[in-house]
Amino acid sequence: MDKRVAYKYEDISLVPKFSKLSSRGGAKTSVKLGNTTFKLPIIPANMKSVINEQIAEYLSNNGYFYVMHRFGVDLYDFVLNANKKDWNTVSISVGVQTSDFELVRRIGALKAAGQVDYITIDIAHGYCSAMKNMMDYIQDHLPGAFIIAGNVATPQACADLANWGADCVKIGIGQGNVCTTKDKTGFTMPMYTCVKNSVQHMPHLRKKSRKPVKVIADGGIK
Repeated sequence: MDKRVAYKYEDISLVPKFSKLSSRGGAKTSVKLGNTTFKLPIIPANMKSVINEQIAEYLSNNGYFYVMHRFGVDLYDFVLNANKKDWNTVSISVGVQTSDFELVRRIGALKAAGQVDYITIDIAHGYCSAMKNMMDYIQDHLPGAFIIAGNVATPQACADLANWGADCVKIGIGQGNVCTTKDKTGFTMPMYTCVKNSVQHMPHLRKKSRKPVKVIADGGIK
Protein backbone atom coordinates (compact mmCIF):
# COMPACT_ATOMS: atom_id res chain seq x y z
CA MET A 1 0.00 0.00 0.00
CA ASP A 2 1.41 3.37 -1.06
CA LYS A 3 2.11 5.38 2.10
CA ARG A 4 1.88 8.61 0.11
CA VAL A 5 -1.81 8.02 -0.68
CA ALA A 6 -4.65 8.57 1.80
CA TYR A 7 -7.59 6.16 1.62
CA LYS A 8 -11.28 6.34 2.45
CA TYR A 9 -13.14 3.30 3.74
CA GLU A 10 -14.76 2.84 0.33
CA ASP A 11 -11.26 2.30 -1.10
CA ILE A 12 -10.68 -0.69 1.20
CA SER A 13 -11.89 -4.29 0.91
CA LEU A 14 -11.84 -6.92 3.66
CA VAL A 15 -10.25 -10.25 2.77
CA PRO A 16 -11.77 -13.27 4.59
CA LYS A 17 -9.51 -15.65 6.49
CA PHE A 18 -9.99 -18.97 8.29
CA SER A 19 -12.54 -18.83 11.10
CA LYS A 20 -13.39 -21.17 13.97
CA LEU A 21 -16.84 -19.62 14.42
CA SER A 22 -19.79 -21.82 13.50
CA SER A 23 -22.07 -18.80 13.13
CA ARG A 24 -21.68 -15.06 12.69
CA GLY A 25 -23.80 -14.77 15.83
CA GLY A 26 -20.84 -16.10 17.79
CA ALA A 27 -18.63 -13.13 16.94
CA LYS A 28 -17.78 -10.86 19.87
CA THR A 29 -18.88 -7.28 19.27
CA SER A 30 -18.47 -5.76 22.71
CA VAL A 31 -16.13 -2.87 23.53
CA LYS A 32 -14.81 -1.60 26.84
CA LEU A 33 -14.59 2.10 27.67
CA GLY A 34 -13.26 2.83 31.12
CA ASN A 35 -14.68 0.30 33.55
CA THR A 36 -17.78 -0.52 31.52
CA THR A 37 -18.25 -3.00 28.69
CA PHE A 38 -20.82 -2.09 26.03
CA LYS A 39 -22.57 -4.41 23.59
CA LEU A 40 -21.50 -2.68 20.37
CA PRO A 41 -18.56 -0.54 19.20
CA ILE A 42 -21.04 1.73 17.40
CA ILE A 43 -22.08 5.10 18.84
CA PRO A 44 -24.86 7.44 17.69
CA ALA A 45 -23.44 10.82 16.69
CA ASN A 46 -23.86 13.40 19.45
CA MET A 47 -26.02 15.58 17.22
CA LYS A 48 -29.42 17.11 17.94
CA SER A 49 -30.90 15.35 14.90
CA VAL A 50 -29.62 11.93 16.05
CA ILE A 51 -30.02 11.58 19.82
CA ASN A 52 -32.28 12.95 22.56
CA GLU A 53 -32.84 12.24 26.24
CA GLN A 54 -35.27 9.36 25.59
CA ILE A 55 -32.88 7.58 23.24
CA ALA A 56 -29.98 8.21 25.62
CA GLU A 57 -31.92 6.64 28.49
CA TYR A 58 -32.75 3.56 26.43
CA LEU A 59 -29.15 3.09 25.32
CA SER A 60 -27.81 3.64 28.83
CA ASN A 61 -30.10 1.09 30.40
CA ASN A 62 -29.66 -1.54 27.68
CA GLY A 63 -25.88 -1.77 27.54
CA TYR A 64 -25.04 0.60 24.68
CA PHE A 65 -22.74 3.63 24.72
CA TYR A 66 -24.00 7.09 23.83
CA VAL A 67 -22.97 10.74 24.10
CA MET A 68 -25.70 13.29 24.76
CA HIS A 69 -25.47 16.28 22.43
CA ARG A 70 -24.89 19.82 23.76
CA PHE A 71 -27.11 21.88 21.48
CA GLY A 72 -30.13 23.64 22.99
CA VAL A 73 -30.37 21.27 25.93
CA ASP A 74 -29.90 21.92 29.65
CA LEU A 75 -27.16 19.41 30.43
CA TYR A 76 -27.20 20.29 34.13
CA ASP A 77 -30.81 19.13 34.35
CA PHE A 78 -29.97 16.16 32.14
CA VAL A 79 -27.31 15.01 34.61
CA LEU A 80 -29.62 15.54 37.58
CA ASN A 81 -32.44 13.58 35.94
CA ALA A 82 -30.17 10.72 34.84
CA ASN A 83 -28.81 10.37 38.38
CA LYS A 84 -32.27 10.60 39.91
CA LYS A 85 -33.41 7.74 37.66
CA ASP A 86 -30.19 5.84 38.39
CA TRP A 87 -29.11 5.39 34.77
CA ASN A 88 -26.39 2.84 34.19
CA THR A 89 -24.27 5.39 32.32
CA VAL A 90 -24.30 9.20 32.31
CA SER A 91 -22.50 10.56 29.26
CA ILE A 92 -22.51 14.19 28.09
CA SER A 93 -20.61 16.48 25.73
CA VAL A 94 -19.31 20.01 26.23
CA GLY A 95 -17.62 22.70 24.19
CA VAL A 96 -14.94 25.16 25.27
CA GLN A 97 -16.97 28.34 25.83
CA THR A 98 -17.34 30.13 29.17
CA SER A 99 -20.77 28.52 29.62
CA ASP A 100 -19.20 25.07 29.24
CA PHE A 101 -16.65 25.76 31.98
CA GLU A 102 -19.51 26.94 34.20
CA LEU A 103 -21.46 23.75 33.46
CA VAL A 104 -18.51 21.57 34.48
CA ARG A 105 -18.07 23.60 37.67
CA ARG A 106 -21.76 23.26 38.60
CA ILE A 107 -21.80 19.51 37.94
CA GLY A 108 -18.57 19.06 39.88
CA ALA A 109 -20.10 20.88 42.86
CA LEU A 110 -22.89 18.28 42.98
CA LYS A 111 -20.41 15.52 43.91
CA ALA A 112 -22.12 12.14 44.21
CA ALA A 113 -25.55 13.57 43.38
CA GLY A 114 -24.38 14.63 39.93
CA GLN A 115 -22.23 11.77 38.74
CA VAL A 116 -20.93 11.96 35.17
CA ASP A 117 -19.27 8.79 33.91
CA TYR A 118 -18.19 10.05 30.49
CA ILE A 119 -17.62 13.57 29.20
CA THR A 120 -16.81 14.34 25.57
CA ILE A 121 -15.08 17.60 24.68
CA ASP A 122 -16.68 18.14 21.31
CA ILE A 123 -15.14 20.82 19.07
CA ALA A 124 -14.45 20.98 15.34
CA HIS A 125 -10.66 21.34 15.74
CA GLY A 126 -9.59 19.59 18.91
CA TYR A 127 -5.84 20.13 18.60
CA CYS A 128 -5.74 23.54 20.27
CA SER A 129 -5.05 25.33 23.55
CA ALA A 130 -8.76 25.66 24.30
CA MET A 131 -8.99 21.85 24.38
CA LYS A 132 -6.10 21.59 26.81
CA ASN A 133 -7.62 24.24 29.08
CA MET A 134 -10.96 22.44 29.19
CA MET A 135 -9.30 19.08 29.78
CA ASP A 136 -7.34 20.50 32.72
CA TYR A 137 -10.54 22.00 34.12
CA ILE A 138 -12.46 18.73 33.85
CA GLN A 139 -9.67 16.81 35.57
CA ASP A 140 -9.83 19.31 38.44
CA HIS A 141 -13.62 19.42 38.81
CA LEU A 142 -14.73 15.97 37.59
CA PRO A 143 -11.69 13.80 38.39
CA GLY A 144 -13.54 10.49 38.03
CA ALA A 145 -14.95 11.13 34.56
CA PHE A 146 -13.70 9.26 31.49
CA ILE A 147 -12.60 11.99 29.04
CA ILE A 148 -13.20 11.70 25.29
CA ALA A 149 -11.54 14.50 23.32
CA GLY A 150 -11.80 15.52 19.68
CA ASN A 151 -11.97 15.91 16.87
CA VAL A 152 -8.46 15.53 15.47
CA ALA A 153 -6.92 13.95 12.38
CA THR A 154 -3.20 13.25 12.98
CA PRO A 155 -1.16 10.88 15.15
CA GLN A 156 0.64 13.79 16.84
CA ALA A 157 -2.66 15.40 17.78
CA CYS A 158 -3.90 12.09 19.21
CA ALA A 159 -0.71 11.66 21.20
CA ASP A 160 -0.80 15.18 22.62
CA LEU A 161 -4.46 14.87 23.66
CA ALA A 162 -3.53 11.63 25.41
CA ASN A 163 -0.65 13.39 27.15
CA TRP A 164 -3.03 16.15 28.25
CA GLY A 165 -5.29 13.57 29.92
CA ALA A 166 -7.70 12.15 27.35
CA ASP A 167 -8.80 8.55 27.95
CA CYS A 168 -10.13 8.32 24.40
CA VAL A 169 -9.54 10.44 21.28
CA LYS A 170 -12.21 11.08 18.66
CA ILE A 171 -10.77 11.09 15.13
CA GLY A 172 -12.26 12.54 11.98
CA ILE A 173 -12.44 15.95 10.32
CA GLY A 174 -14.52 16.65 7.23
CA GLN A 175 -15.41 13.06 6.33
CA GLY A 176 -19.12 12.83 7.22
CA ASN A 177 -21.63 12.81 4.35
CA VAL A 178 -23.25 16.07 5.48
CA CYS A 179 -20.05 17.69 6.79
CA THR A 180 -19.06 20.90 4.97
CA THR A 181 -15.71 21.38 6.75
CA LYS A 182 -13.61 20.14 3.84
CA ASP A 183 -15.51 22.36 1.41
CA LYS A 184 -15.44 25.52 3.50
CA THR A 185 -11.95 25.23 5.02
CA GLY A 186 -10.02 22.67 2.97
CA PHE A 187 -9.10 20.66 6.10
CA THR A 188 -9.78 16.92 6.02
CA MET A 189 -8.16 13.49 6.02
CA PRO A 190 -9.67 10.35 4.45
CA MET A 191 -10.88 8.24 7.36
CA TYR A 192 -9.21 4.87 6.74
CA THR A 193 -5.75 6.42 6.60
CA CYS A 194 -6.60 8.79 9.43
CA VAL A 195 -7.54 5.94 11.77
CA LYS A 196 -4.78 3.58 10.61
CA ASN A 197 -2.01 6.14 11.07
CA SER A 198 -3.29 7.30 14.44
CA VAL A 199 -3.62 3.80 15.86
CA GLN A 200 -0.20 2.74 14.57
CA HIS A 201 1.82 5.81 15.49
CA MET A 202 0.09 7.38 18.51
CA PRO A 203 1.63 4.94 21.07
CA HIS A 204 5.15 5.84 19.89
CA LEU A 205 4.49 9.59 20.11
CA ARG A 206 3.06 9.65 23.63
CA LYS A 207 5.47 10.97 26.24
CA LYS A 208 3.68 11.62 29.52
CA SER A 209 0.76 9.25 29.13
CA ARG A 210 1.60 5.55 29.01
CA LYS A 211 -1.95 4.38 29.59
CA PRO A 212 -3.75 2.64 26.71
CA VAL A 213 -5.88 5.23 24.92
CA LYS A 214 -8.98 4.32 22.93
CA VAL A 215 -9.82 5.79 19.52
CA ILE A 216 -13.28 6.61 18.16
CA ALA A 217 -13.61 6.96 14.37
CA ASP A 218 -16.14 9.72 13.67
CA GLY A 219 -17.47 10.10 10.12
CA GLY A 220 -16.96 8.53 6.74
CA ILE A 221 -17.54 4.97 7.94
CA LYS A 222 -19.14 2.63 5.40
